[in-house]
Order: sequence, then C-alpha cells, then structure tokens
Amino acid sequence: MKKLIKILALALLILTNVFPLSFVNAEDKPFDGQKVRIGVVGSEDEEIWKDVAKRAKEQEGIELEVVLFTDYNMPNQALTDGSIDLNAFQHDVFLENWNKENKGDIVTLAYTVAVPIRIYSTKYTSLEDLPEGAKIAVNSAPTSLSYDLFSLQRAGLITLKDNGELLPTPRDVEENPKNIEFVELEAAQIPAVIEDVDAAFIDDSFLESTPFEPADAIYIYGDTPETINLDRVNNIAARGEDQDNPLYQKIVELYQTDETSKKIEEVKHGGAIAAWDLVKEAKSAQ
Repeated sequence: MKKLIKILALALLILTNVFPLSFVNAEDKPFDGQKVRIGVVGSEDEEIWKDVAKRAKEQEGIELEVVLFTDYNMPNQALTDGSIDLNAFQHDVFLENWNKENKGDIVTLAYTVAVPIRIYSTKYTSLEDLPEGAKIAVNSAPTSLSYDLFSLQRAGLITLKDNGELLPTPRDVEENPKNIEFVELEAAQIPAVIEDVDAAFIDDSFLESTPFEPADAIYIYGDTPETINLDRVNNIAARGEDQDNPLYQKIVELYQTDETSKKIEEVKHGGAIAAWDLVKEAKSAQ
C-alpha cells in the first residue's frame, strides 16, 4: 500500500509540474500561429518593425509580416481593401483627411513616434540667411503642406491670413517679406531637388537618401512635450471594425516597449522620438 501511495504521489507530482506548465504556456500565447500584415513607409521604419516582428514570433508565436510601401498614398488604400491588416506611417491629421476624401473608416489604435518638423539646406546654416526669392521645397500633401506653412509662420518668415483656414496653401500667405517661392513636391521627391532649392522640408522617412542627419537641420520644432503637436504624432492604424481586435492590441503592446525605443534611437538617430510615453506626458500637462 505504501509503495502504491508513493507511486501515485510521484505521478501527481509529474502531472502538476509538467502538464499545467504546457497549459500555462498555451494560455500565455493565445495568438500562436496567427498572421498579421502591417504596412510601413521607408526602410528605417521597416527595420524597426522587423525587430518588433522578431519579438512577436519569439514571445507570442505571431507571424508579423512587414510590407514596405514607397509613398504615402498606398498604405491606407491597402488597409481598406484588406491587402494588409494594419499600417504605421501617418499622423491623425493625415488620417482624418484621408478618411474624409475617401469615405474611409480607418482608426488610430495607438501611437508610435513623434517626428519633429525639420528644414534642411546645403547652402545656408539658418533660416535668417535665406536670400530674397529663396526657394523652399514643401510637401504637397494637403495636411503636410499646411503644417509646413504654419512652421514657416512660426519661424517668422511668412504670415498667413487669419481666415480660419485649417489647411492653408500658398494662396493663404498674406505677408512674404522675402518673396519666398514654395516648391510643392511629393515627400519622396524632395530629397532629389535639395541642390536645386535653398531649403527643404524633408520627412524623416526619406532622409536616408540625403547627406543629412537629423542634427543637420537648420530649423527644428516639436521635439519636446511642450512643443509636440499631438495631432501629428504617428500612429498604428486599423480598419474601424478591428478597433478592439485583441490580436492587433497585442501588436501594439509588442511595439510600445523599451526594446522598440532603443531600436528607434538606433535607426532614426534622433530623427524620430518614441512617442507613447511622450503623448501621455503632454496630455497630462494640458
């Protein structure tokens, strides 16, 4: 009888130490084997998200495929038609404008990075040095164009009409003492003309194709909790029907980590700032 009791006790010990562990592991990885496709713009963001994908596979068993797009016009359409499940390339103003123009229902799930506005030049070291009739390359996308103009106004180079226009264009410039010429181009085209203009707004996603580092900018704004524009913090977006999708929320959780913050610093060299905590800090101060 004692021998039988010992055998049963040993069996119970094995059961409680082996089988429950496998059950716990299964419960800890509820998304094991699931696949998610996320669209990004720019090789730097691709590198950051591939690092997240590696951790997603190792820690959660999730197959996160990173899909690289070459411009800002494609990822939302791809998300809408189901070619991808998530995207991470835009800020809320861009998203809201896209939804309005395309009758979309894409929503923000969470925030990724803040990208301060930066102006670069191969000819001048400050905005004050820009000559009469200077050519400045600006992003032609409506939301970006307006922000570029607001930035030039903040810098004291122009004054916009006080007409309540949320998305001003060069037609809304009221005062232009230096007669600045605005060269409107798609973001991806701006780096190619840097030698042909006096200064340029270059998006961080396309900076690698230039000789510049973020620290080379002759003007910067939006790199602190006090100056950050919350509407223009980049996001992770999904279709409206997937706003509460647990799998996609797990992707957010995997992104918003110290490991990702370090990867952003490594890849972006200060060009973009990990924003999830920064957003909380800025909002708490409001």
